[in-house]
Amino acid sequence: MNPLQIRDLAIVDINPDLLLARLRLCRPRILIVTEPDLSYGSNGFGLLRVLEALTTDSGVTNKPFLTLAYRGVHANPVTVGGDSYTVLNNFNFATAATPVTTANYDQIWLFGRSSGNGALPNNEIQVIANFMNAGGGVFATGDHGSIGKPLCGSLPRIRHMREWSSIPMGGENNIDLAVQRIDTVVDPGANGLYDFSDQGDSIPQRIFPHYTVTPDATTRWQARVHPLLMLPGAPVVRDGNTGNVNFNRDIDVLPDHPHESVCYAVTSAAVLGANYTLAGLNFAEFPAQSANPAQRVRAELVASGVSGGRAVQNGVWKPPVQPRMFGLISAWDGRLATAYTGQSQRPGRIVCDSTWHHYVNVNLNGMRPGGVPDANLQKIYAYYRNIQSWLQPANRVWCRLWWDLIVLRLHPRFLEELSLPQDLKPWPVQVGLGREALALLREEGGADAADEFIDAVLQSDEESARMLDLLAHERIGETVLDAETLRAGALGAMLASVAEALPTDQPEALLKRIEAGPERDIAELTRSARTALREGLSAAALRAEATLGLVRAVRGKAEIGAD
Repeated sequence: MNPLQIRDLAIVDINPDLLLARLRLCRPRILIVTEPDLSYGSNGFGLLRVLEALTTDSGVTNKPFLTLAYRGVHANPVTVGGDSYTVLNNFNFATAATPVTTANYDQIWLFGRSSGNGALPNNEIQVIANFMNAGGGVFATGDHGSIGKPLCGSLPRIRHMREWSSIPMGGENNIDLAVQRIDTVVDPGANGLYDFSDQGDSIPQRIFPHYTVTPDATTRWQARVHPLLMLPGAPVVRDGNTGNVNFNRDIDVLPDHPHESVCYAVTSAAVLGANYTLAGLNFAEFPAQSANPAQRVRAELVASGVSGGRAVQNGVWKPPVQPRMFGLISAWDGRLATAYTGQSQRPGRIVCDSTWHHYVNVNLNGMRPGGVPDANLQKIYAYYRNIQSWLQPANRVWCRLWWDLIVLRLHPRFLEELSLPQDLKPWPVQVGLGREALALLREEGGADAADEFIDAVLQSDEESARMLDLLAHERIGETVLDAETLRAGALGAMLASVAEALPTDQPEALLKRIEAGPERDIAELTRSARTALREGLSAAALRAEATLGLVRAVRGKAEIGAD
C-alpha cells in the first residue's frame, strides 16, 4: 500500500510521517550490475528508463533502495528524477566494500554486456551462489550470441534457463546459421520497410503469456498467468464462465529487437538431478520440491515471442529469419524448494530475459511521446516492477506485509469491526474478516497481491511452508479444500492478532509498537495463520465426513427403494 493510503489513516492520532519513516526500512534493496558499454545514463544503451520505472514513475508503490555497480569506470553521479546515485566502479562481488549477502541486499540484477567464453572468477561465483542459495533473488539477461555469458553464464540454475552462446546475430557468412537469428521486429513501421531503427519506434512486439490451464468441475477450465505478467488489478483466476474478459489485464508487449536470444524451461531429468560443481562448489543445482521431494523444482517459461522478421540492414543486409516461437522470459521459484543445509530460508527466485534490449533506452524512447510513457510502455514498466516484487526474498516480504496489516488494522473499513478482537477467534468469523481484507488488498495491490501476502507469511518458517505446499498442490482442486477460504481465514486470524496487539485507544503505545518494527510480532502472526489453517483443515475434514455420511444415507435409501 502506498504513502497516500497511510496518510488517509488520520482518524488515528499518529503523525503519518513517522509511519512513512519506518516503512522505508521495508523497501527492496537491489544491487544492479552492468558492464561497458551499457550504462545507467540517457544514451541509447543506457538503463535510465528502467531506473525511472522502478523509482519515479507514477506506478511506483514500493520504491527500492538501488545500488548501482559497474564492471568498469562509469561517470558519476547518476541522476534519476530528484535522486542522485554514486556508481560503484570496477565492481567485484568478492571484494565489495558492502558484502554481497542477504543481510545487505535482497536482489541482484545482472545486465551482461561482455562476450566470449570467459566466466566470473571462482570467488565471485561463490558469493553469488551463496546469495542465491540463502534466499536472494536474481535477475539475469544478456543479448544474442555469447553476450552476457562471462557475467551470467556460469551461475547456478541461470546457466540452464537461457541460451548464453549459440543464437546468431544474422550477419554470419553461413546463411543456414544466419537465418536462425531471433528477430521480433515484425512490424515495418511507417515507411513500410524493415530496418534496424524500427526497434526504437512506438510499435512493440506482441508477447504470448504461458497460462497454466486446469480442468474445473464448475467452470470447465481455469487459467492462471504468471505474476510477472499481471497488471495491477488483474484477476488471479480466469475461467470458462467469464471467457476472455479477464485477460485484458495481462502484460502482452515488450520492446522489439532484430536479434534476441532464447530463454528455456528446465525439464530435463539429467539437468534437474545433477549437482552444481563449478567454482569449487558442490550442491544440488535444482533442489527437491518441498511438497514432493521425489521431484525437483523446474524452471518454467513465462512468455514466448514470435521471430518472423524479414531482411534487415545493420552494417550488412541480414537474411529473413526462419519463423518460429521462442522463449522470452523464464522463471524459477525457489520458494517451492527445500532449503539448503544450513540455510534458514529456501533458495531465492530467478528471472531470466532473452535480451537487455527489452530494458535499454533505445528500445523504449519511441514509446514516450512528449516524454510521457504511452499505454504500451506503462505495461512494460509494470513488468519491471513485477520482477522487483516477485524476486523479493520471503523473509523480507514479511516487513512489507506487516505494514499492510497495520494499514488494514487502521483502515476505516475495519476500525469498528476490529474494536473487539477477542470476538474474532472462531474460524468462520476469521474467514469473513479475511475475505473483506482480501478484497481491499486486491483493490489496492492487484489480484495476486492477496495470494502473495499469505504465501509470504507461510514461507517464514519450514513448518508454515508445508502448509503453503498444501495450498499450492496441483491436486487441491480435486478435494473439498478451498484454497481461497483457507487463505482468507489465515489473513483474518493475523488481522485479529494485530488488532489485539495495536489498540487504537492508546496512540502513544500504538506508535511505540509500530516503531519497534515487525520482528516482535512475526512469530505470533505466523502462529496465528498456522493455527487458523489447521482449524480450516479440520472444518473441511468435518464437512467431508458429513458429505460422505449424507451420500451413504441417500444411496442406502435409493437401494431400498430399488428393491
